[in-house]
Amino acid sequence: MEKQTKRVIAAGCVFAAFFLTACGAGPAGGSQTSVTPAPVETAAPVTAEPSAAPDNTAAQEVEPAPAETVTAEPVPKEPAAAEISPAEPAPDNGAQSVQDQGQQTASQSFTGVQGTEFIIPEGFIQLDESPSIGYQYTFWHPDHEIRIVVYEIAPGSIPEGAYETDCSIAERNPDVTYFNKGENWFVQSGYNNNGEEVFYSKEASTESGLKTFWITYPTVKRQFGDPITAEFEKNCRF
Repeated sequence: MEKQTKRVIAAGCVFAAFFLTACGAGPAGGSQTSVTPAPVETAAPVTAEPSAAPDNTAAQEVEPAPAETVTAEPVPKEPAAAEISPAEPAPDNGAQSVQDQGQQTASQSFTGVQGTEFIIPEGFIQLDESPSIGYQYTFWHPDHEIRIVVYEIAPGSIPEGAYETDCSIAERNPDVTYFNKGENWFVQSGYNNNGEEVFYSKEASTESGLKTFWITYPTVKRQFGDPITAEFEKNCRF
């Protein structure tokens, strides 16, 4: 603003000098020298006119204010995050109380009614199969066709000589390619259906009852069935 005022004053002075020169006024002109103050007086009102200019600059400084509303946009996103939080944890109950049977589940630990502890790998479906006596937990892998069955019988419901009979049959079974036994347990593995199916089972006679598990899967699926069987046998506790 000060520079603009100075330019106007300077312009007025230049205009006055040019006016005097054009009229032929010189240093010796007596009557014409009294005219020179008139152009200076007319320049003075011109210098006051730029005083109205500050109104425009003030309006430009206010314009950035609406940009502050942009910072408020993330606020509506908070309710979306709150909708995700009420996720309920999956129940960590025994196999007999698992819900949503028929749905593939993640790897889960189970405890049977008679205390058998085991882990079912990811991708298995629990099937609802109830035996005539005891408790049975059946799982099926639809992609690899692997079947896992855990079976328990309470001490008061075990048929007389059941464990001894099962062990004797396993020892004489021609389809069994591997057999081993201890004081109160035995394991067996081999092939069913003319070698088309692999089976593996373990049975134990314990204070809490007769317990067993068996696993079957197609021979062509051994690359999946063998490691799952080995891992299951390692984690199963009768």
